[in-house]
Amino acid sequence: MPAHTRISAKFLVAALTLPLLFLSPSHSQSNQSASPFHEEVLAELTPGAEAKQILVGDHHLAWIEKLGDKRSVRLDGQPLGSAYEDIKYLQFSRDESRLVFFGKRSRAWYFVDNGKEDSKAISSPTAVAFQPDGPSLAYGECSEHACRLVIDGKESAAEYDDISYPRYSPDGKHLAFLAKRSKKWVGVLDGKELPGEVDEAASASWGLSRGSGRFFMSGRVKSTFIHIVDGTPTPGFDVISRIAFTRDGSHYAYGGADAKGGFKKQKIFGTIIKDGQPVATYEGKGMMGSWSGLGGSTEAMVGGIHELGTDFHGVSSPEFDPNGKLVYAARRNKGDVAVFQGSDVGPGFDEILSPVIFTESAEHFAYVARQGQDFVEVRDNKPILTIPAGKRGATSVGWIAISPDAAHLAYETISGGRNYKAAVTIRAFRTAVIDGQSGPDYNALGLTDFNFDPDSHHYFYEVIGAEGDRDLVNVDGHESRLYDAVANTHYLPDGKIIAFVARDGSRFLRVTYTLSPSTSLPSVSTATLINTEARKP
Repeated sequence: MPAHTRISAKFLVAALTLPLLFLSPSHSQSNQSASPFHEEVLAELTPGAEAKQILVGDHHLAWIEKLGDKRSVRLDGQPLGSAYEDIKYLQFSRDESRLVFFGKRSRAWYFVDNGKEDSKAISSPTAVAFQPDGPSLAYGECSEHACRLVIDGKESAAEYDDISYPRYSPDGKHLAFLAKRSKKWVGVLDGKELPGEVDEAASASWGLSRGSGRFFMSGRVKSTFIHIVDGTPTPGFDVISRIAFTRDGSHYAYGGADAKGGFKKQKIFGTIIKDGQPVATYEGKGMMGSWSGLGGSTEAMVGGIHELGTDFHGVSSPEFDPNGKLVYAARRNKGDVAVFQGSDVGPGFDEILSPVIFTESAEHFAYVARQGQDFVEVRDNKPILTIPAGKRGATSVGWIAISPDAAHLAYETISGGRNYKAAVTIRAFRTAVIDGQSGPDYNALGLTDFNFDPDSHHYFYEVIGAEGDRDLVNVDGHESRLYDAVANTHYLPDGKIIAFVARDGSRFLRVTYTLSPSTSLPSVSTATLINTEARKP
């Protein structure tokens, strides 16, 4: 999924790596001769209809459209199934041979598979999970009295008070979900309830790790937040980061922070936990204490499961490098922030704004720090370049990418004002820095889906909300025109053309751009991308 996911009339992308082959374009745009971006119409909305959700696959295009007080699904421009009062959880199977959703009629929901409606009415469904490389699908359903897991149309015998959406393991051999009974949430793996429970489960922080497929879940127990790994609860804190696993799943780590009340100042201590044991603890910069708040103003640390800020919490959200070394940033006693890779420590900065990104061999790495109001590019723990951030200052880094030999580095700098820092808006001044050169400065909602081509000769990224709610695509510094939405930007198999899908009013367009050899970068291999705004274990 892209970093900035938009529902309503924006695209919900199902797959992002292969060319769109699903339709024969009806005609080309005659006014595109002067532009390097060539447009072809793929499909159009029903006259008078409004697009509510759009799903772009590798081979098919589907959407929900609203016409009057009814909603219906279109697949490649053709109606699929009946009209309903509401529709949700529109999903393709991995090979796109199946398109499923739930339709609402007379206060009841019905499961629809390739246009065929299940006769059973349910009061509340969950999203559907397709078995990787397998024929099965599963979802959770609730009736008036109980919730159950449904696999291939068959209800499980176990009943719960509430249920989450299910997830398959990457190899498709295991199926897990969260279930609530007697006001407690537990994990269920292959039909068996696991030890460990929470009062409130974190809906976006649970699943099966890559590699060994270890089950983990996260949530609140009274006033603290914990992870549960293979049924074993971990130490709890006021706030914790998402859990990170080594590639083989043999080790895990996370960061936690607690606020200690004081008269003049509240102290914040951040701790790195590895395999359930504390590794190191550092002090954050703290907040106003009770004496400072006598005038009516107080400060409180936001609890829950969040990305940790090193300067404030004392430690960052930890990761593992490709060789399994623990990597995190910490605020040292003298107040500066440094990156720790195993026993190695880097130079100090005011803050580390990005994760540490490694080449596949782990021989080279890079990250972006903040010093004063500027961004600082750091490679192999050596400051290389300073990027001025302007009046708003260096706020954060949206993503960072590096080529395997570390010859090319790209990242998104974000300079956000008061509303951005208060999480009121995600609109901020955003710039893609590629090999030390800053691109256009966009007052946008996000720069997403950055990608080098397989030889790192070219690049592209999508600019979400480039102007109002409209998007564009930047290819090697060349901008497309504005569209209502863009999605699925990718290289065609010959490596010479970039294509994407755009919505322009009632039309869906296939837009292509032929790459110019004269603008190519020096030849290196594929880039690796870490998205810091939507990272998952």
